[in-house]
Formats: sequence, structure tokens, C-alpha cells
Amino acid sequence: MNTPEDAKVMAWWDYGYQIGGMADRTTLVDNNTWNNTHIATVGKAMSSREEVSYEILRQHDVDYVLVIFGGVIGYSGDDINKFLWMVRIAEGIWPDEVKERDFFNSRGEYRVDHEATETMKNSLMYKMSYYRFAELYGGKDAPDRVRNQNIPADRKITLDTLEEAFTSQNWIVRIYKVKDLDNLGREMHLAADFDRSANSTLTKRSRAIRKPLTDLRV
Repeated sequence: MNTPEDAKVMAWWDYGYQIGGMADRTTLVDNNTWNNTHIATVGKAMSSREEVSYEILRQHDVDYVLVIFGGVIGYSGDDINKFLWMVRIAEGIWPDEVKERDFFNSRGEYRVDHEATETMKNSLMYKMSYYRFAELYGGKDAPDRVRNQNIPADRKITLDTLEEAFTSQNWIVRIYKVKDLDNLGREMHLAADFDRSANSTLTKRSRAIRKPLTDLRV
């Protein structure tokens, strides 16, 4: 994908040099970031609900967010497997807002399937990783080949503040564009709900169109 030359990308610090060196784009943090608060800021954005993350992204003028996802092909070095480090670092700066224990279920398990905690399912990292995942499997439960867990097909993952900009062939690289504030002044989730409803209506109308019953061949 192509991005404006002045675009700023948020990703975990591991990928900072690659984004800067290969794509020549500014990153929020990189491998040389020494300020722990900067790294924790990315961790907080990734581990928070969308509305909290969006404020962070806007505050730091972020245009795109990149995540690495290995669930399709079994790449274990992905961001979901690194996620708890992001949570821990964020908790070190904001212990009242980010809590690692909220990402473990009642049995103390770190899950991404139907046993995942609400905090996990509502985190920006989870949503960006599994957005549209079930579509790969025809709307059936989608197997994560790293965690060996199935993502329920009936779990409707929506994004209100980001839109998918690029997903690589094997879903390893996923990039999302940060939406601008709604030009009508609506809350982002209300604007997104309206757009989804409008798109659903258009889809239903197009499906309702039927071929004429009369054979028009002459």
C-alpha cells in the first residue's frame, strides 16, 4: 500500500526500524526508544477500548496502526503473543487504567476464543488482529493456528475509529487507517453504526433485485 510521505505509523517498537528504513515513514516508537513512557503509550493504546485508544492516536497525530498477526499461517512471533508485554509495560505507567489480570479468565488462562475476557475482546489489539477473520472460513469458527483456539464465528468484531487499509496475502501484516473526526460532529461509534446500517440496507436492496420472470429472448 502507499501512504503519504508525512504519515505517522504506530506499531510495537520491534518494527520501528523496518518501518522507518524500508518504508521511510515516521513511527511513534522504534528499537532505539529509551523513554519507557513512550513505549507504554503504545501499549496502552493497544490494550484499551477503541474510544480510549482513539484519543491516544489523535493526541499523537497517528495516521496508521500496524499489527503483525500469525493466526492464519501459524507464525508464533506475532503481536497477540507479545501482547502481554504491552499490557505489563502500560500497567507500569497507568496501573489504575490497565491491569494485566483483566486479560486472564477466571481460571487464570490467557485466551482468545469464547473463553477470552471482555477486556481482551474489547482491546484494540484483539479487534485489529481478528477483524474479518471468520470470513476466511466461510463464516464458520476460525482456527487460530498459533494459539490452537477457535475464534467464534458469531463474534461480530467491528471497528468504529479505524478502517482496514491493507492486509497481506497471509494476513501477517495488517494496517489500519485512523479515521478523522466525524464531519457531522457525531460520536465515532454512532457514525460507524450509521454507516454499517446504511451499507447493510444497500446490500439487502441489491439482493432483492430479481431477474424478470418473463423470458425476454426473441
